[in-house]
Order: sequence, then structure tokens, then C-alpha cells
Amino acid sequence: MPDESLPLAVVTGGARGIGEAIVDALVDSGNRVAIVDVNDKAVARAAERPAARAGLVVAQQLSITDRAAAEAAMAGLATRFGPIRSLVNNAGMTLPSSFLDQTDDDWDRIVTVNLTGTFIMSQIAARQMVDAGTGAIVNVSSVSAHGVRTGPPAYAAAKAGVEGLSRLMAVQLGPLGVRVNTVVVGTTTTPWLLSRKSDDELARMRESTLTGQLGEPSDVAQAVAFLCSNAAKHITGQMLSVSGGQWMP
Repeated sequence: MPDESLPLAVVTGGARGIGEAIVDALVDSGNRVAIVDVNDKAVARAAERPAARAGLVVAQQLSITDRAAAEAAMAGLATRFGPIRSLVNNAGMTLPSSFLDQTDDDWDRIVTVNLTGTFIMSQIAARQMVDAGTGAIVNVSSVSAHGVRTGPPAYAAAKAGVEGLSRLMAVQLGPLGVRVNTVVVGTTTTPWLLSRKSDDELARMRESTLTGQLGEPSDVAQAVAFLCSNAAKHITGQMLSVSGGQWMP
């Protein structure tokens, strides 16, 4: 029999950065969390964290663009822990380029991970949620989708696609008991960002916010945990900007 003592949340890209903070917030709010991440070394590290050793977190390597592997992984999780109650589509990637030098190969890779991966994981999880009559999906987008900061055109387009997909999912899944919302993330002090930006660049980024501060991974994580929780049971089809006012819906 599956262990349904705790509701199961799945976080894609949950082994690092913002995803790691989301996992912590969901555990703190009473969930068992399954991390799926393409980086096998990060997955191995996540499996050694205290929450994992306590049985509150499980982690496995998975490419979210591999439908067959994703279906097998999600079915396996349901067998062990019961149907998925929350899905956070946090996994994403980008590559540096401008509009004039974006290559077709990079475009395809970025769009496939950020948009197609979100579609695949959402569809698989939503089928479990619909069968159970309840569930919440939170998709992670970016202020880049709104022209707030420069970056690769494929990333901006993919995140804009995620937002459109989220609205469509909310309309079609709401009557079936599944809520779908989007968190739009601004500049956030992940290890990845801090390792690549100078102090002057970070200062300019802070100036682009209304609060004069950059976001922290925990800021995004708390917003996601709220949208997954029963406290948000009457919230669906919304975009919540966690950006210090970089973008205001």
C-alpha cells in the first residue's frame, strides 16, 4: 500500500538554487517532496540532506523532456506515496545570446526544456490529480517574459509560453479540481547568479527593483508553498510577481 501519511509534492529542478528553497518550504508546510532534477550530482547531494534522511524528501535524476521516463517516474512515486497533490515546474535553463545571434539549436533546446518540459510534467501530474479530484500546479516564469530585462529571446518566449499554458490549464482543469497558478520571478540571488555577476552589475539589478533589494530563493519558495497550500484553495489562474516590483501585473 502507498504511504499517504503526507501529501506528495513534486519539484522539478529541485536539487539546486530556487528549487532547493522550494523543497525546504514545502517540507516545512507539511509535505513529502519528490525532487526530480537532470543533474545527477545535485540529486546525489539532495539525497544526503537531513530531510531526505528523515524520509521527507526523495530525489531522482530525470530529464523532464523524456516523456516515457517522466511517466514511469511519476507512476512510481504514486505507487510509493499516493497520487501527486502538488507539482512545481521549476526546472529551466538558458544560454547567453541576443536576438541577432540566437541559433536554431539553442532556441530548440531552451524552448524544449522550459516550455515543453513544463507541458509534459503538468499533463502527467494533472491526470493523477484529476483522478484524485484535487491538486495544485505552480509554474515558475520570469520577468524576462515581460521585457523587464534583456536575455536570450528563446528564454523570454518560452516563459511567455509557460504563462499562456498556465492560463489554459487553469480554465480546463479548474472544474476538475486542479488549481494552476504562476509565480513570475525577478532577479534572485541564487549561487548561479552570484557567481556570474560583478558587484556593479548586482548594484544595477538592485536599482531596477522598487524595494532596492534583490530577491532571495526563500522569497520565491514561500510564494510557491502558499499557492500549493489549502490557504490558496480559491486561487487559480493567477500570476504572482515575486520581483520586488520589477514587473507588476
